[in-house]
Amino acid sequence: MNRPALSVLTYTLALFFLALGLREGVRQYREDLYVRAATQEALSGSAGSDHVSKVRALQEFVRGHVHNANFSARNRPFFRDSAADTLAAGKGRCGEATRLFINMASAAGISARRLYLEGRKPHVVAVVVADDGSRLVIDSSDQPYLPEIESFESLQRSPQFTAYSTFGFRRLAALRALPSHDVNLGPLNYVLENPHALIACLWLLPSLSLFGLTELLRRRVISRNRADSERKISVMGGLSGGAEV
Repeated sequence: MNRPALSVLTYTLALFFLALGLREGVRQYREDLYVRAATQEALSGSAGSDHVSKVRALQEFVRGHVHNANFSARNRPFFRDSAADTLAAGKGRCGEATRLFINMASAAGISARRLYLEGRKPHVVAVVVADDGSRLVIDSSDQPYLPEIESFESLQRSPQFTAYSTFGFRRLAALRALPSHDVNLGPLNYVLENPHALIACLWLLPSLSLFGLTELLRRRVISRNRADSERKISVMGGLSGGAEV
């Protein structure tokens, strides 16, 4: 395959992957609107405007709308259900409830992230940064291990849990030697807690790479054509000089 044909192929594939990424981005935008509307509804009954009051209102909303009843953990999507899917279905385990809470907290302007707990039974909660900068632990499941909002320090002293982590890697036997950790991933939290946003990024990465490859091939074709033109001019000049002699 020559370079012009290859550049057409890479450009076509780049557009295809871009279209897939944009489709996922549109789906994510629509889900964000849905979650935002639910957040406004939940906060309409908030007792105050401080972070703790908002967090408590969101926690109660999620507990009242997401139930771990007749919900099978099998055959779940690879990236798990989105916050909007969980809210619409009204079913989910601790992971799904936590994802919904994190997205609603984000819609309310509150920084929240996932935390995996290990102990007698694995569990998933959210960590929220309060107005004063302290970390609070939020259990949003309808059958909570932590009924009340807890400080991060009290979680560390809890006999129910022996370790915690931002990522679920410690649940693998080979990685249990890793120390407990709580990492704030910043904007990456949004991508990890929203499957459509994550999939959009996964499509956009090859798209951008292919656009870059297309540009590289285009420049090489231009460079080769320029070199060929200069070579022809040189040859013609040589022939003209020989004819004059």
